[in-house]
Amino acid sequence: LKSQGVCGRQLPQLQRFVHLPIFSILPAVPMRCLAGWMISAAWGKMHLALEADGEVHAVDPQPLSTRQVRLAQLESQAKSMIGTKLSPDAKSVISDILLPVIKDDIEAAISREFVSVQQQLTDLVDGLDVKTQQAVTSKAAADTSDNKLDTCRSNEKTALDQYETCEADRAAKIVSDAQNCQTKRDAAQQTCAEKDVAADVSFSDLCAPTQCNLADGHMCNMEEFTKAVEGMNAMVQQKNDAYLLKTQECNDANKMAADVCSAAEQFSASDSCKEKRELAQHQQAQCEAGYGQAKVAICSFGSALQGKCVDLSEVRSLIAKIKASDRKDSLSESDRQHEWEAVQRLSCLLEALRDEGDLSQQAATTCAANRPYPHTFDYLDARIAQLVATENVKCDETSVSFSGYWWSTGEKSSEFERLASSHTVSLEDGSTPFLVCSDDGAAGKELLGSATALVAKTKIGEVEASKHYEVSFVLNLQGTPSGWHSVLHFTIGGNHEKEGDRMPAMWVKGGDPKLYIRTSRQGSLNDGCDPQLPPLNQDTTILIRVAGGEMNVFYNGTNVCKNAKYATPTVVTQPLLVYAGDPWYASAPATVAHLTYTPLP
Repeated sequence: LKSQGVCGRQLPQLQRFVHLPIFSILPAVPMRCLAGWMISAAWGKMHLALEADGEVHAVDPQPLSTRQVRLAQLESQAKSMIGTKLSPDAKSVISDILLPVIKDDIEAAISREFVSVQQQLTDLVDGLDVKTQQAVTSKAAADTSDNKLDTCRSNEKTALDQYETCEADRAAKIVSDAQNCQTKRDAAQQTCAEKDVAADVSFSDLCAPTQCNLADGHMCNMEEFTKAVEGMNAMVQQKNDAYLLKTQECNDANKMAADVCSAAEQFSASDSCKEKRELAQHQQAQCEAGYGQAKVAICSFGSALQGKCVDLSEVRSLIAKIKASDRKDSLSESDRQHEWEAVQRLSCLLEALRDEGDLSQQAATTCAANRPYPHTFDYLDARIAQLVATENVKCDETSVSFSGYWWSTGEKSSEFERLASSHTVSLEDGSTPFLVCSDDGAAGKELLGSATALVAKTKIGEVEASKHYEVSFVLNLQGTPSGWHSVLHFTIGGNHEKEGDRMPAMWVKGGDPKLYIRTSRQGSLNDGCDPQLPPLNQDTTILIRVAGGEMNVFYNGTNVCKNAKYATPTVVTQPLLVYAGDPWYASAPATVAHLTYTPLP
């Protein structure tokens, strides 16, 4: 219009009236010269300033509520013109400029704001959905680990009890054997003493004649002497037999005592409970590793739950803003509806002015009612209700149960106690979720939020490396073209040259139904797990955990692969470069969302 030389002549007059109600200056300035300013002021997106060169410049934007107030003012000002005879020129401005601008600019902008706010809520709820699935996956993993720990502790108590019983029986046997040894020695001593007694032989005096006269005819009475000698000889023979018997008994008793005592000494010096002790020690080591895994899993779930609750809070906060009125931003749906109504009343009034029609309040109201607000806001109540109803991740928990039990342990089996237990939880973002997590490592770092298509050679960030870690993400794989294709790659810089180049890295291969996951460990650059591919064209929450001497992979909370060779994982001091599509392979046709790297203790 300015180029037509029509409005330029009126700008000095317009400048004089810049602070007056817009319709009050109509007699001074042609309507078409005011059209642009009037619509801009009505829309309220900007203030206008008139510079010395006659140009109109936009300055600070105004809030939405001011826009609505301005529309009401304009409606009132338009009503003030009732009874005024408009020139054909003014009517043309209404038909050709004002009404099209209202429809094409103002109404379209209201619709765009509606779509934008609706999309904001949808995106937040989509994120809440993902966080809910991640929390559910983490909860399932924590339940599995805690149940394994419960079973392990029970077996540890049994093994320790069996070892303690063995040691008690051994101690009792040592005492019993010592007593038996002493008894045998005492018996042998007694038997040998009896042998010594049996060795003594006492003879009575024999009265042999000192002289004899054979003439007497009785052989000097030698018959009696012979009988006495024979009797003594028989007695000696008997004593000798008894002595020999006692000697044998003494020897036997000494041998028996020596054998018994030797066996007792050998048993006392032996480690008869070694097997049971080693079994108990092995079981204890298994349970300590299991405790670490359960602790990691429980704390990971706590962090996932807190993340879900943060998203839920954001969703609820946004809904509250959308449902509120008289907000000074573009979120209020009520303000948007009232603004639409004001715009329609203004349109109806301008049309009535143009057509010299019915300018009554009733007519304007009836006309506007026939042009209802064309949008219905979806607050996604059903989706949100479903996500909030998921057990253990409702964000109203004060405590959470896993296996339902916790073990009090000690050095003796009698100190082991299985306690019914749940864990008090803190839902505050960044706090320690459970008491058991109080000495855990750093929090996880989110590297990707919303779904992102994989592109080769795309570095998305860096993380501080940890020998124990979790990587979680949502993968939507659209296919497996021929050849090797990169998904994610954490590396100190190379592809496969040294330990730390894959911590972890993932690929798919055409014609192969596996997801190849590699993470180096001491002694192997390329160890890992090869679970089956997740379903194509579906979101799958994947969790990779290296901790407790194992590498485990979970799909939606289900353990799909385990490698127990990670007792000595790789330790590096350099930061890990993170690629969503690495520089060495073509990228897989897939999207990745909510990628998080979490160091573990």
